[in-house]
Amino acid sequence: MTAAKLPPAMSPHESVAAFLRSRFRASLAGRELALDLPLLSSGIVDSFGVLELIAFLEDTFEVTIDPSRLEMGELETVNRIVALVEQVRQGTGGR
Repeated sequence: MTAAKLPPAMSPHESVAAFLRSRFRASLAGRELALDLPLLSSGIVDSFGVLELIAFLEDTFEVTIDPSRLEMGELETVNRIVALVEQVRQGTGGR
């Protein structure tokens, strides 16, 4: 018996993009989710969505993000979200 082959781990960019595509499919309205697509200013992610996104980031990347110290621009694009996660892991942002 051979073990099932597991898919390779997703990169942080892929993980964030997959979550956004799944959760905000209706808001994306068929648009391609580019890594630099504005999420907040375009209305794809609203204020409730921000809280869901933060919860996803905390669960997925095992970080703690303090919403009261967060600048909304840090969640504007997939690239900026991943940069925020990296900063939090290094102890320099979002907490």
